[in-house]
Amino acid sequence: MEENNSKIKFRALFLKPWEKGSKNIVRDFVYGCWCNGKRIGGMQMPPINEIYCATHARSGLVDAVFIDAQASWDKFEEIERLEYAGIDCLILMCSTQSFRSDLKIFEKVKSLNPAIKTVLFGSHPTFMPEYALAEAVDFIVRKEPEEAIRVLLDAIARGEDTLNICGIGYRDKNGEVVLNSDREFCDMNDLPIPDRTLLPENADYFNPVVHRLPYTTIQTSRGCPGRCIFCTSPEFYGRKYRFRSAENVLKELRVIKELGYREVFFRDETFTALKSRNAEICQAMIDENLSLSWIANGRVDMIDRETMALMKRAGCHMIKFGVETSSNELLKTYRKGTTAEQTRECFRLARELGIETHAHLIFGGPGESWDTINATIKFVREIRPSTASFGILTPYPGTELFAMVAAKNPSIRDGSDSNMDNLHTEGFYSKEMSGMTGDELSRAVKRAYRKFYLRPSYILGKLLKIRSFEQLVILVISGLNILSFSISGKK
Repeated sequence: MEENNSKIKFRALFLKPWEKGSKNIVRDFVYGCWCNGKRIGGMQMPPINEIYCATHARSGLVDAVFIDAQASWDKFEEIERLEYAGIDCLILMCSTQSFRSDLKIFEKVKSLNPAIKTVLFGSHPTFMPEYALAEAVDFIVRKEPEEAIRVLLDAIARGEDTLNICGIGYRDKNGEVVLNSDREFCDMNDLPIPDRTLLPENADYFNPVVHRLPYTTIQTSRGCPGRCIFCTSPEFYGRKYRFRSAENVLKELRVIKELGYREVFFRDETFTALKSRNAEICQAMIDENLSLSWIANGRVDMIDRETMALMKRAGCHMIKFGVETSSNELLKTYRKGTTAEQTRECFRLARELGIETHAHLIFGGPGESWDTINATIKFVREIRPSTASFGILTPYPGTELFAMVAAKNPSIRDGSDSNMDNLHTEGFYSKEMSGMTGDELSRAVKRAYRKFYLRPSYILGKLLKIRSFEQLVILVISGLNILSFSISGKK
């Protein structure tokens, strides 16, 4: 294909699939921890990773487009109806839990149009490449995807050799898996600002903790200073914690403001780890009167009162923390690097400063018991987060925890028996991790939700904080979702 702007370009479609029966699968985590359903209050998340890749892949030759089938079903239906006419390459971000359903999409596409090239990127292709390179998959991209996808698409479009492109995998003419050498990680300042016009027009992304709509997501760092045994982030993004400069982040925030967004969700694994850089960002947001409200993820050992106060002045209204458990022994086993005492103090400070908090909790790790679970449920009520989520620990490929489970029971294979239907709500090799059964842990999760959310004092407190009709609608929708899950345990 000649590189000529007057002619039809090579068209690459980045697709966020639609899962039957679920409209709120959060698929923008590339480190494996995807979630969905009523358990998270019906939360939806504007994609960030696909539009990063699509924006970076665009060139004079490659036309990269994106469809969020969960929010733009009509566009997805049209492409399916026309049997993917005009599409030269289909790219999906894939986790272990979505792999089997993602593969069915590729198989259907290949049956309709075998000439379409198919590319998988994300955690499953990174950590289980031999499994991911199924018959319907032409290429996989491992670890950080943007540059590898850009180079791969350009080579395919030109009809050039793809065999030596760093960061990709494929099967040779004999059917043998070939994994090229890893690609060096990028300087995040060199990536383009994601083109949010690729997102569906007027998409109503619902999120129970967001205060102002419309909202968008942003990523300002990659990796994590932590080394938890259940997280793939260090292996996926590299052991070195990388981050964008304050000015680079502010440039994107100004664009976000110009596009009409009113709130931002920082999707960094640990936004609060960057104290001095974040102080620059916060002060500039105040000085420039950006008037963006925002949410960020943090660690209880990587934030202090001064930082919290500045974040609030800059528009932050919620910080989300991975609390995991109240057991210091379990925290040591997880190599979390935090203590229950640090968690207690951190949440006390946030309440004092008027910042909302969210606590993520997991049940079922090595050493878990009904005693530790009940203690954790009591602890969460004590630290009084604004919201909380409880789930069953799942071993993800690429983690030390997965390797431990696989050594005990090789039948786990690539881990893809874990899917979006059972993730975090049903036990998955729980016996190998904790000795507790999946049924026991499912009961524990339901019990935790009821004990936390169905308290009259909690419900009354939420009602008294309503300041707008918008907040009322959000509370009703999320509340009904969580109530349904608390009673039935079904997503």
